Amino acid sequence: MDSMESAAPTYFSVELDQEKVLEMRKWVLSGILSSEETYLSHLEALLIPMKPLRAAATTSQPMLTVQQIETIFFKVPELYEIHKDFYDALLPRVQDWSQNQCVGDLFQKLASQLGVYRAFVDNYKVAGETADKCCQANAQFAQICESMKVKSTKDCKDQSAKYSLETLLYKPIDRVTRSTLVLHDLLKHTPSSHPDLPLLQDALRISQNSCRALTKRSPHDGNP
Repeated sequence: MDSMESAAPTYFSVELDQEKVLEMRKWVLSGILSSEETYLSHLEALLIPMKPLRAAATTSQPMLTVQQIETIFFKVPELYEIHKDFYDALLPRVQDWSQNQCVGDLFQKLASQLGVYRAFVDNYKVAGETADKCCQANAQFAQICESMKVKSTKDCKDQSAKYSLETLLYKPIDRVTRSTLVLHDLLKHTPSSHPDLPLLQDALRISQNSCRALTKRSPHDGNP
């Protein structure tokens, strides 16, 4: 009897600890969603001027050539689509939360697409150099580059921000270097018995392999 009574508090303590871990798991995912929303707004700010610039490129008075536009904004549309798909898939799972809810498959898919970042990083230096030359040659484009509007997110509805093209082009590089940190946080708050654990561990493995390759290429010097 005494042993049963002494075991009871331990059992409930374990149950409470697991509940706390699962609560933290949802909290971490909510933070990831918020971060993704902000990142998407940064990518969208890069995409907004692309359409009019492309349209003008086919006229008699182009602001930039098609080649210059493709170089400066290289892989930005693809990055936007990857993260928009990830956000749109993750949001309903967090909203319809349960203890056994799995999200690892979404992180596996996202990690497997990090190769797009490799292409972006390889082009990053030439994108910046091309933008600088275009700014020197065209005052109107220079003005656009210094005042790119980022729409407000749910977390900062009343704030409107303006960023330079240089700052926004660095966002994907900053983002990819943090991808493994996010997965470490999520794994820390995923119980060992949870069905999501092996999926998240695999996503981390893929992400770490991609990030190791990117670290060798990443332009750390002179970042804004």
